[in-house]
Amino acid sequence: MPAVEALVNKVDVSALRPFSEVKKGYTPFKSGDVIFAKITPCMENGKVAVVPELDHDLALGSTEFHVIRPLGELPPLWFFYFLSSRIYRSKAERNMTGAVGQRRVPIDFIAQSTIPLPPLAEQKRIVAKIEELFSELDAGEESLRRARRQLGVYRQSLLKQAFEGKLTAHWREQNPHLLESPDQLLAGIHAERETHYQQQIKDWEQALSEWQKAVTDEKRPPKPQKMIPSDEFVPVFGVDFPSGWCVLNLSQFVLELGQGWSPKCENRNAADGEWAVIKTTAIQFGEFDPTANKALPKNLPPRRWLALTEGEILITRAGPRSRCGVVCRVRGDHPQLMLCDKAYRLVLSKSATSPEYVERLLCSPVALAAIEELKTGINDSGVNLTQTGILQLAMPIPSLPEQQEIVRLLDAQFEVIAQNEREIDAALKRSEALRQSILKKAFTGHLVPQDPTDEPASTLLERIWEQKNQLAKGKPFVQVQA
Repeated sequence: MPAVEALVNKVDVSALRPFSEVKKGYTPFKSGDVIFAKITPCMENGKVAVVPELDHDLALGSTEFHVIRPLGELPPLWFFYFLSSRIYRSKAERNMTGAVGQRRVPIDFIAQSTIPLPPLAEQKRIVAKIEELFSELDAGEESLRRARRQLGVYRQSLLKQAFEGKLTAHWREQNPHLLESPDQLLAGIHAERETHYQQQIKDWEQALSEWQKAVTDEKRPPKPQKMIPSDEFVPVFGVDFPSGWCVLNLSQFVLELGQGWSPKCENRNAADGEWAVIKTTAIQFGEFDPTANKALPKNLPPRRWLALTEGEILITRAGPRSRCGVVCRVRGDHPQLMLCDKAYRLVLSKSATSPEYVERLLCSPVALAAIEELKTGINDSGVNLTQTGILQLAMPIPSLPEQQEIVRLLDAQFEVIAQNEREIDAALKRSEALRQSILKKAFTGHLVPQDPTDEPASTLLERIWEQKNQLAKGKPFVQVQA
């Protein structure tokens, strides 16, 4: 299935395997056949193509393809464009059978589908006109996609400049009074860490006292553990930084790190006033979705110390490779929304770091590449990140006002980029709509002028029936009753 591109009539037939390995359990097809994906979501996405010239007489592919073989002189592209049209695929989707996730277009639907049959010469003129118009659209769309890729490159260039100090070079010249020395920064973090820990102990003692007095099944509040900075560094941004910037590992500016709880919850979102546990899908790259949660059962006491607070950094710690190491910042306080077990929560030094800045750092391609190297696991379906590894990641940390200025500049530039991307996406959608309009005109006889001298379609139909009758006497590849 991956060998067939969606809606562009491209199929890769270069892979070779011994016939003995594939003669059973695969779908055979030949040059000029039209292969049509029957399973969801491949069918809806438009996985359909005309098989190109083959080095061998026969090829084989997934059993999830229907194979349509146009008889004799009928142009395969006529069938390709008809089958790939949104009108036909929407009708096919409505007629799919099977369970959710495994729904398929039945062969009977294909066999009973009707297709317009103009004179053969007109079919060829229509196909040629579609190819001409689509070629122009292809060129325009490729230009749009190239522009979108360039915007992505520009976004990464901005991040690189930001975290090398180049984006705020002029700002530093204009605001020397807002800069802190590394010693001042570290002293502030040390003092805040002590204050934070003492407050944790005080809150814990109060919570413990309330827990001891109450008649409840609620879990005993755990005693806080003081964060001990580590001297182990995993370099992430290996460049020279401006004078006054620090390179600190996370353990040096994170005041608290822990993971959550994953009890057996109800299979629904929490209503207002209910406790809930976030799903890992609440954590997306640079985005937090509090609605991705599961309600805590009424008979299960909450763990209040796991409630999420504005500015905390969340990192998924386990799961499929693509979902492990995803980072976001908590937006807003969520007093009844708890952290799940498959994620870490980092509480940052407020005197030294901006949560928005740290989120940008950890979501940057360079940091994500470093996080990728920390993942452990046998296969992509289940990998892990350790607290030790995360805390050793070394990051460039300027003074807090400069961090805030970097975030402001990035946000302003990223909004411009996002607006351009939205405009490109809208243009691509308009182009796709135009394609569908062209196909609709093609199959309703409005795309090219008709020629009264063309051989009538009835004569073509007679030849088709004659060819079908001849095939019926032998062993046709696929026998379909009209």
